[in-house]
Amino acid sequence: MAEASNNKYLKKRKNRDVWMFQIRIPKEVRHLYDGKDIYVKSLQTSCIKTARLRRDSLLGQLAVQKEQAIDGGRSTFMSFYNSLEQAKRDARGDKYEAYYQLEDSILVGTEEHPEVRQEAAKAVKTGIIPVKYTYSMREALNDWLRKNKQRNQDTIVKMKSTASRFLRHLNVHDMPLMGIERKQVISFIDELIQEVAVSTVKGHLSRLKSIYEHAWRIAEIDKRENPFDSHILTHYEEDKIVEKKQLFSREEIREIISWADSENEGIKALVYLGLFTGCRISEICAVTKDDVYIEGELMALYIRKGKTTAATRTVPLPKRVHDIVKRRLEVSEVGQSIIGMDGKQASRVFSNFKSAKVTKDKSRTFHSFRVHMSTAYQRAGIDESSAAFAVGHKGGKTMTYGYYAKGEELKVLCQHAEQAAKIIKRDWL
Repeated sequence: MAEASNNKYLKKRKNRDVWMFQIRIPKEVRHLYDGKDIYVKSLQTSCIKTARLRRDSLLGQLAVQKEQAIDGGRSTFMSFYNSLEQAKRDARGDKYEAYYQLEDSILVGTEEHPEVRQEAAKAVKTGIIPVKYTYSMREALNDWLRKNKQRNQDTIVKMKSTASRFLRHLNVHDMPLMGIERKQVISFIDELIQEVAVSTVKGHLSRLKSIYEHAWRIAEIDKRENPFDSHILTHYEEDKIVEKKQLFSREEIREIISWADSENEGIKALVYLGLFTGCRISEICAVTKDDVYIEGELMALYIRKGKTTAATRTVPLPKRVHDIVKRRLEVSEVGQSIIGMDGKQASRVFSNFKSAKVTKDKSRTFHSFRVHMSTAYQRAGIDESSAAFAVGHKGGKTMTYGYYAKGEELKVLCQHAEQAAKIIKRDWL
């Protein structure tokens, strides 16, 4: 057993009498190894004792790389710097004291990291700490998190995610804040704009700006222009092509419905109401018990306010979703969303699933359900103004009942919804 432990990370290839070093690369330094998970190197010896010595040397190198990657060697540097600075203070200018007479390695108690030692010694003499050893992004983030525990979980998750994404863009585990250049931030913006909306880019910049400002407020960095501030994104907004939302394929719709059926009732209601009403995700999540109208076998949602003036309307519900809505009414509190999530949270849940399991195509989103319902109304032969009213499009028919339908007029709306639901089932389910 002891022999096996002593030979850790050592292997012999089949039919070869040469020892190999094999180890899983720590994630902090994988960028130094072209993103590889496993590092394999021939030790060029058949002698186990020699192989162990060479393995130990490689492990030492890897340990140094990991430390440097995690904090850029800052902890080692600061340890040396503080020891040498204290020795200098104790000497009080007396040339016969230890600071002036002994080697740096003796003063700091180790001969390891000679380059870092020399830089620390120079910094003590000049009073200038090299930028690469100054306060870092992760240090500032961790301190911000520690002092902002009262913030909501969504904010905390986004702060962590943004910092990690920026560092991944730079291909580093951490970065001194004082070493971040404006050009690097512009490059980060250019990368983001290919994947997300301008508003999302602004959110990332705002969070990074906050981390930087926090470090300055606690006096960990010198005052300088915040590299994350004052970026004008107007030209991106003008250049960004607004893509029309496209229909999901039959296979994609079935995948989404299968997922919804396997999830909790809130998500199931969200997806079914999206597909069979064409309502916006924010509208669905704003529906409370008071917004559900039931009259005999008829059921409808009252959308009281929305993205546009046309959004305020009565939305007829086909029978396909009645039981789903009734179950949500049974467990929902008065004044609370029957879905159990706000629009942002619901959008994130749906988008994460869609991108991971269905399609990464940005023209296919939850909003595509509106296209499906509008298309279903059209294929069912429902007049355009009635269909526009039901889905909340501008130009919708002005009803005699105003925004809230009842009686015979609600019955007509529900008949239209049933016809559209049949088209959805026929063409996509």
